[in-house]
Amino acid sequence: MGDHIFLKVLGVTIIALAAALWLPGGQPPEEYKNLPWQIEVTPDGLSQVFGVTLGKSTLSDVENQFQEPAEISLFATDAGERVVEAYFNTVTLNGFKAKIVVTLGFSGEELQGMYDRGERISSLAQGKRKVTLSGNDLAQAKQTPVVALTYLPRIDLAESTVIKRFGEPAEKRMEADGKVEHWLYPDKGLDVVMYAEAREVLQYVAPRDFDRLRKPLQDGGNSTPKL
Repeated sequence: MGDHIFLKVLGVTIIALAAALWLPGGQPPEEYKNLPWQIEVTPDGLSQVFGVTLGKSTLSDVENQFQEPAEISLFATDAGERVVEAYFNTVTLNGFKAKIVVTLGFSGEELQGMYDRGERISSLAQGKRKVTLSGNDLAQAKQTPVVALTYLPRIDLAESTVIKRFGEPAEKRMEADGKVEHWLYPDKGLDVVMYAEAREVLQYVAPRDFDRLRKPLQDGGNSTPKL
């Protein structure tokens, strides 16, 4: 009974802390680090968030930072697009739980080779395929730098909260369906994806690589992650 009560109290405390940190007016204690709005931009145009330096930290570094192994897959489309992503189902940082997806910095030629060597291909919706990498390619992925990070929090973020933590965006772009709006922060390398009917998503890249997020929106498409 005593342990049960303790766990209930601990759960309420964590929830209260999360609310205090995210809601307008809440101020995080100085000792808390690796929070979503704590983005450090370096003089060479890179950035660090959650203890990960985008464009420099390898997937192995990220696994050590998050204390969780990643699920690594290559995704391909009928249009010839290829990308290797590593998925972390549950990352806990300072009491915040979230799902995180990181994109690895392979060249187009490398991605095609990994696709050709894939051990298994599964068909997904909308002409997309998921490829299980070979053992050698998985080992290579561990030593490859992370170039983008997508953070999917477990709490819904109000617009006022986003402005409180990140400031006013430099630009806003609405997708064609009118249900998804992108709040762009080029100086931070951040795209806050504001959903009308779902929780918000934060996409991070090195500021010098911000066109990775902006260009798909300018071309009339979107860079919205799948939830």
